[in-house]
Amino acid sequence: MEATGRSQNELKITKKLSEKWFFAIGLIIILSTEFISRDVLLPEQPKELYIGIALLVEWLILLFLLLYWIPKVEGKGLNSIGFGKFKGRYFWMSILTYIILMGVWTGSSFGLKAIGLEGLRSLQHMIKNYNPLTLSGLFITGTFLEEVFYRGYLIERLTFLTGQRWVGTVISWLTFTLVHMKFFGLGPTLEVSILSVALVLLYIKEKSIWPCIVVHGINDAFGFLIFPLLLS
Repeated sequence: MEATGRSQNELKITKKLSEKWFFAIGLIIILSTEFISRDVLLPEQPKELYIGIALLVEWLILLFLLLYWIPKVEGKGLNSIGFGKFKGRYFWMSILTYIILMGVWTGSSFGLKAIGLEGLRSLQHMIKNYNPLTLSGLFITGTFLEEVFYRGYLIERLTFLTGQRWVGTVISWLTFTLVHMKFFGLGPTLEVSILSVALVLLYIKEKSIWPCIVVHGINDAFGFLIFPLLLS
């Protein structure tokens, strides 16, 4: 009996260590992919070909993560990264969150101007020149892929590895903010950090990726689809 109990405990410890290694490798895959695709492949003012290659690399990694790594290697369901049941309140909660964001961004734009920086709106003159296919790719990638990577996977796996939810929260906010620096520049990236805070807090509150996807989708619909159409 004692030997059986000891072996069961050893199996549990081994399983937990294996999970930690798999989670750590998964994090390395995601963060290195994002760094390479956005900071290495993309120049400061990227042509659409470079953007297309970067998006393709990111989506291949996403499919690998969702279809193989999480279910087959980690042995987890997608609910482990926030894909629970979609609830009706996520719609109004997301709209309210975005309205609050718009108010905060209005204030931040004045602060940025005071120190000689421009906000996210300054990117529109560049974005409007991209074709609809590229803009649609940027929209879908921001709305879905970034939420899987930076909210669902990073927060949950880092929380498991460190035992501290705030560690996953802070790293999610920081990495999502910094990955936009090269493409967006300092001023717009500072405003992205505000969006990152809202998305992280929304995820922590609901423990679901869905409201984050809705908020991010509303934001990117304006940024990549509606405003470029109006300005063209």
